[in-house]
Amino acid sequence: MNRFLKGCLVFALIATFGTVLPGQAQAREKKILIRVSHTGSEGNEFYMGWEKFKELLEQKTNGRVQVKIYPNAVLGSDRVAGEAVQQGNLEVASIATNILSSFHKSATAFDMPYICDPAKMMPYMNALAYGDLNKYLVEKMAEVDLFPFIFNATAMRSWAFTKKDVKTVDDLAGIKIRATPSPIDIANCKAVGMNPTALAFDAVYQALQQGTVEGELLSYSSMRAWGRAEILHCMFPTQHNFPIHVGCMSKKFFESLPADIQAAVMEAAKEAQEWEWTVLENEEKLGLEYCQKNGVKVNFLDDAQKAALNEKFKAVWDEFGPQLDPRMIQLIRDAQK
Repeated sequence: MNRFLKGCLVFALIATFGTVLPGQAQAREKKILIRVSHTGSEGNEFYMGWEKFKELLEQKTNGRVQVKIYPNAVLGSDRVAGEAVQQGNLEVASIATNILSSFHKSATAFDMPYICDPAKMMPYMNALAYGDLNKYLVEKMAEVDLFPFIFNATAMRSWAFTKKDVKTVDDLAGIKIRATPSPIDIANCKAVGMNPTALAFDAVYQALQQGTVEGELLSYSSMRAWGRAEILHCMFPTQHNFPIHVGCMSKKFFESLPADIQAAVMEAAKEAQEWEWTVLENEEKLGLEYCQKNGVKVNFLDDAQKAALNEKFKAVWDEFGPQLDPRMIQLIRDAQK
């Protein structure tokens, strides 16, 4: 074939299929969409953690992955979103550990009162994200097609109330309190004499307004992020609950991703979560200032009240302790040595 005919053939192929230049193949490659559902509002620590994850992953993949975030429970509660992930209708749900137990009983231990010493939060988070505790959780959650890949810490949580000025553990008796569906969260409330009602997060504010419940469990930073000072007027900072928002992806979906995208997801998750952990202390400081400036009475516990609370919580350990996996409890304790 002479040069003229060859040239005509090349021109015809280009006209038919288009010119493929360096970079154009990647540009034409279908983008991967990862939708993330969480319950955080703007200013909340794990809200910021997910925004950082989006920024990092889109940068690391040069736009091949697009992250679409749905905050404020617009796609439903943690449980609803987690079930959507299992069903293949959503890529990622941020599930608080006090809801994670509804997917696999191994996570029940996370709900136990004072399972994490407030002074040992960072060693605990590192073990959960990278250590043997992480390996244990990944293995257990795989049984229900969930892959936990990012761990956003929240501040230690305490009870806050709409009306009653709670100064002692005995003052808790008879209060109608919002609880998560976690049986241990419910038991914690009952142990101190409160009357719990299990409600999804997106139903709490209305229930507080209507008086269906008279309080809820949250942190100083959550008080500020959710603007709760307009309805909650007293806080009793027990700091007995440490929920972590675990980003759970469908295991099948993660395994379907190209190897380089999987690596980018894990790198972005590591960097985002470690950045998020560093903002906690300042967010709690701002949250406490918000409470004090907006008329929320903060009644700190003295040593006698802390001892009284721990005595009440023994009933929860007596009831649920034998049901927990000893391996899980040991891993959590080892993380805080």
